[in-house]
Amino acid sequence: MPWKNVTYMEEINRFVILARSGRFSVTELCEQFGISRKTGYKHLERYAALGLAGLQPRSHRPHHSPQRTDEAVEGLILAERRQHRTWGPKKLQVVLARKHAVESPPACSTIAEILRRNGLSVRRRRSPGAFAAGNDGLTVPTQPNQVWTVDFKGWFLLGNQQRCDPLTVCDRYSHYVLACTARPNQQFKSTLHAFRGLMRHHGLPEIIRCDLGSPFASNGLGRLSSLSLWWIEQGIEVEFTRPASPQDNGSHERMHRDLKAEAIQPPSTNLAAQQRRFERWQHTYNHDRPHESLGQQTPADFYRPSARRLGENDKPLVYPRDQEVKVISDSGHLAHEGRNYHVGDAFAGKRVGLRLNAAGRTELHFANVHLGHLAFDAEGGRFKPAAYVAPLRLPPADQNRPPAAAGRAGREHAPSPVPLP
Repeated sequence: MPWKNVTYMEEINRFVILARSGRFSVTELCEQFGISRKTGYKHLERYAALGLAGLQPRSHRPHHSPQRTDEAVEGLILAERRQHRTWGPKKLQVVLARKHAVESPPACSTIAEILRRNGLSVRRRRSPGAFAAGNDGLTVPTQPNQVWTVDFKGWFLLGNQQRCDPLTVCDRYSHYVLACTARPNQQFKSTLHAFRGLMRHHGLPEIIRCDLGSPFASNGLGRLSSLSLWWIEQGIEVEFTRPASPQDNGSHERMHRDLKAEAIQPPSTNLAAQQRRFERWQHTYNHDRPHESLGQQTPADFYRPSARRLGENDKPLVYPRDQEVKVISDSGHLAHEGRNYHVGDAFAGKRVGLRLNAAGRTELHFANVHLGHLAFDAEGGRFKPAAYVAPLRLPPADQNRPPAAAGRAGREHAPSPVPLP
């Protein structure tokens, strides 16, 4: 015969029946059932008041919780989270105090628990960083418009199957997104037009930092492209990041992650609708979203337009007196002392400077950028030109950066940003 399993409620009922029969004392029954006298009398009192219904298990939850988050505040947390899917407890805590005037917002741990309880957050294990953040040769800004970071967010297809290439420009000091433009391609002319409009509105930066992709860079001298040459003509220094090193432009890549989550997934129907969506996201990012590296203030509290204005009429470059000025031909060649040197198609029609240094080499300069020196190989054959431009040899840490970027040393620690009045 199999053993009979007895439930907890059956044992309580049996205890009460035996205690009320009068054949056993409560003390004897408590010893037999392995419970305390206090627990035994509790069950007898509940049976006397409510019958068998009084013996059912009861919740141990307190009737009053003074520290419980108010339902109205919890509703605000959930509403903000649903509207901004990437905002965590730290940002939501600041928004409750600033936007909704909550005098004592809940702790970050409480907000995180509210999000998890409502299915709006999943506990994830933070993976260790794959790359160390290096700052070799890159400038740490100390004021707005000192460094702009630019990039193309990865392209995607819209609802009408048209390609969209978002062009993003951000001020490195204040994290203020200057532009988020839905472009149909990454061609030079359309990108140049976008930068002209941007610089008319915000002014000129001192430095532009970008990767080695098109149309920002090329495989030519100094890795300069037609667009980066135009930047230099406006008096802007160009900094290139290292190949396959997104950590060199880490804050920009982090901004791209929020852009993708909040304004791209899912894509809009067409380019115009996607641009309106970008503009709404850009305003929220600049004016509403607290930024942890800014002391939970917004980028708009730190950014001001540049005092340097864009010159609408491109003026010819002026070189020092010790340099001989030459004009590159339409085919990208430089004629000097009876020889032709191929400089690059991006330099077609540009004015360059030639300077004879103390070592007897003729240096090639574009604006204030030293590109290399003119060289001649008397044994040059059919597949090896005799006249060529030898690129400037950079230090090992800056091998992948143009001469303009290599001349500026990076700083180890950035000062804490201060909001502008």
